[in-house]
Amino acid sequence: MAHKLRQLLWPLLGMLALSIALQAASLVAVVEIDARVNRNRQYAAAATNLFDIVGQFENATYLALVGLAASDWEMLLRQRAAAQALTERFTTLSGAMLRGDGQEILWELPPEGIQEPEALGALTALMRSWDKANVAHVRVLRSENHSLKNNPELEEFRAASQGLSEAARDVSVLLQNHTREELRLLGLIQRVIPVGAFLLTLLLFGFVIQRIFLPFVASTEELEQSETALRGARDELERRVAERTEELARANEALRHAHDGLELRVKERTQELKDTQRRAVELARQAGMAELATNVLHNVGNVLNSINTSATILGERLRALRLPPLLKLAGLLEEHRADLGTFVTGDERGRRLPEFLGKLGENLASERDEMLAMTESLHRHVDHIRTIVELQQSYAVSSSLVEAVSLEELIEDALRINGAALGRHGVSLERHIAPLPRLMVDKHKLLQIILNLISNAKYALNGNPPGERRLTVKVERPAEERVSVHVSDNGMGIAPELLTKIFQHGFTTRKEGHGFGLHSCAIAARSLEGSLVVHSEGPGKGATFTLELPFRPDTGTPGLVSA
Repeated sequence: MAHKLRQLLWPLLGMLALSIALQAASLVAVVEIDARVNRNRQYAAAATNLFDIVGQFENATYLALVGLAASDWEMLLRQRAAAQALTERFTTLSGAMLRGDGQEILWELPPEGIQEPEALGALTALMRSWDKANVAHVRVLRSENHSLKNNPELEEFRAASQGLSEAARDVSVLLQNHTREELRLLGLIQRVIPVGAFLLTLLLFGFVIQRIFLPFVASTEELEQSETALRGARDELERRVAERTEELARANEALRHAHDGLELRVKERTQELKDTQRRAVELARQAGMAELATNVLHNVGNVLNSINTSATILGERLRALRLPPLLKLAGLLEEHRADLGTFVTGDERGRRLPEFLGKLGENLASERDEMLAMTESLHRHVDHIRTIVELQQSYAVSSSLVEAVSLEELIEDALRINGAALGRHGVSLERHIAPLPRLMVDKHKLLQIILNLISNAKYALNGNPPGERRLTVKVERPAEERVSVHVSDNGMGIAPELLTKIFQHGFTTRKEGHGFGLHSCAIAARSLEGSLVVHSEGPGKGATFTLELPFRPDTGTPGLVSA
């Protein structure tokens, strides 16, 4: 009996050792893959940080260029310093991802660095793209061309920045794909381990039943031995269950910590998005003021062209005055001063003097009337310039203030600012403005939107023949609590596939456009708790832009309210 038991003991010990080895190998594989998953997650988070740095660097460059164009040196220096700080942060973080030394940044990266060849190659390409974008950044700020449109250096920076964003996205995507692959493998192993343990347990149990319990079923001693073996297996199983329960408890604790960290990151990201929205609104306001100044300068330039034309014609008329015949007549009279009466009655030239003087007087009177008319025209042009400048000054005294505004007067101001350009292009105006009480609104943002819509409508009418260029401004109350302003034209129209893109940043259909006007108007409309939409039946059928705002009439309370 003892000999048979010894013969059965070795296979049992072998299967037990195999089970322990399988479990140990599975645990080692799980730990290794879990470490790789954590490493890839850290690098993926770092890659996401690189992508954020790229976006912030692009925004800092655009803001620096806006400050440079507006001669806002404080803004320029601030944004250049921000760009330099982002460059240092990018260099530090990307170098840490290559070397695995992350002690200089916000967290410590795994010491071995990125090992995957594809991700390593993408990170190297990203660093090269950063160098190109940085060179383009320096070149566009050093360029003498400070315009946001028709600027080759800016276009080069945009191309480099787009390539940089794509490279950063590639690095992040590759690392996230590696993380997902490791998680898939980890899940597979974790599913296989219980199945293997169950099958091994079944094999062990079958072996015990076949080789121990059945041959000794009639024997009490053999029955007790079987019970002892089963009790041992049960204790082992309970021990393993307890160990597994403890492992699950530790895993749940780790999952809870990860969840808390994720909530913190979501809160931080939400705050970043709010800050970005605030910066976008401020940038939209600055763009609106720049748009107002551009319209003022454009219309002043149109009036100055008219002044220059009138002054040139006036100079030509002055040079063409018939003064030589008058001087010749004066010399002839001086010559015959002693016998002036005889000369006038007896000389043929003297007898013709009254007729000559009459015609000369008529000619000089005609020239005088024409020059007086030109002088009055010059006065009108100068008064027009003064009116435009006074309007601009009235809208530039403050910002971000809600005050009582006459919507009709504000629209008329916008039309007067664009009046010279509309008249020069032969645009006919139609007004359908319902009488409304004064509204409580930020008039600077509202003027920015209406000016931009009128200017865009004027450009959309350039393709129409003269006499067929019509612009319509309409104000109505679509609902009790809302008021809407419609700016319509019968110009080039908008294709259906472009209606969803027209308010996007950077999108424009004009060669000289910068793609920021309508985008900033949409932001300004949202900041006024309103909306800006467009409707067009298609190319060649005109377009209508509708600005809808809350209807908040003036209650008569004096003073201004901060927005």
